[in-house]
Amino acid sequence: MRIWEPFKIALIAILANKLRSLLTMLGVIIGVLSVISLISIAQGVKADIERQITDLGSNLLFVVPGKIDTSSAQQQASPSQLIGGTILTEKDLETISKIEGVKTLTPIMLVPGVLKSGEKISKRAILIGTTPAMAELTNFQISKGRFLREEDKGKEVVALGKVPKEELFGEEEAIAKKVLIGKKEFEVIGVFEKPGTSNILGGEEFQSFVTIPFETAKNLVGSAQIHRILIKVNDGKDIKEVAKVIKEKLLENHGGEEDFSVLSQEDLLNLLGKILNLMTLMITAIASISLLVGGIGIMNIMLVSVTERTREIGLRKAVGATASAILWQFLIEAIVLTLLGGLLGSALSFVAIKIIDLKTPLNPVFTLWALGLASGVCIGVGILFGLLPALRAARLDPIKALRYE
Repeated sequence: MRIWEPFKIALIAILANKLRSLLTMLGVIIGVLSVISLISIAQGVKADIERQITDLGSNLLFVVPGKIDTSSAQQQASPSQLIGGTILTEKDLETISKIEGVKTLTPIMLVPGVLKSGEKISKRAILIGTTPAMAELTNFQISKGRFLREEDKGKEVVALGKVPKEELFGEEEAIAKKVLIGKKEFEVIGVFEKPGTSNILGGEEFQSFVTIPFETAKNLVGSAQIHRILIKVNDGKDIKEVAKVIKEKLLENHGGEEDFSVLSQEDLLNLLGKILNLMTLMITAIASISLLVGGIGIMNIMLVSVTERTREIGLRKAVGATASAILWQFLIEAIVLTLLGGLLGSALSFVAIKIIDLKTPLNPVFTLWALGLASGVCIGVGILFGLLPALRAARLDPIKALRYE
């Protein structure tokens, strides 16, 4: 029974000043709410990206500009190369197509320009030049019309993603209608839907893509500025061996300079996993600042509480309470405050996660380790910031304490 006595005294003291206790816990509540919610969002994003990459298939390779070190999640190329430099060439496409084990491939070329229909402009359209093989490589679904074909080579035809279609035509039929890319008029031949996976090729939702034939894109831009090369490897082939051969052949094309990277699904998962883990750590650290502020608030209130209860401390010491008993009384009171704040913050974070899941495109994942981390930090904050007030209370002289007004 004596073990629970300090907890009983702490709860009585907390309940005696309900409003002050709630305000004292507010910083911890906000801190725990922020930490758990942001970690859950970050874990949800990570899970979504991992699923999206996995859904693309295990036999895909990606050739991108710039040397990327997947072991350290750092790239050695300039940002301009990663956005859409001219490092990759049509010669690279021809070289890769002749390598044993390569089933099919397609270039991804970013096309500058604005997509318009009459007075309407698609603000989220991402214009790309590609080949019919893209349909096989990405497994998207055509909802209306068709995708690009070989006979479309060099023609002014376009297949719209769902987003630009809705921005330009709403619920109206888009097939056979005309759109403008720059000053060129294109005929809409198809509309495709998001296939359940966001792209990792251009940084935006796949359904924002607007695809035109690769040759047509070259004519618009004046050259082949290849942003990515997607490669599908034959089933049964060792994808790492094929990637190694591709790298060797491309090095010959590039004069021995490794200004490109050949990435597999595993490489992408490792790279993105490390980047997202670092982001999660940064987010957690930022959110933890509010826990630090909450701990300082608890320390200040506990110091006030020690001053207010000086006569109580003196009386307890006079009837035989030891300094360690007084120390534990106030230390446990601080820990209980932080734990109660942690419980309330955890409950609110669960509600916040549900709301985010229902009302936004994000899919946060509630993890037990995030809850455990928040609980551990709460106990640590209680001990750290409750120790000074507890020591001050334990060191009070009982005679002076009894005389305190």
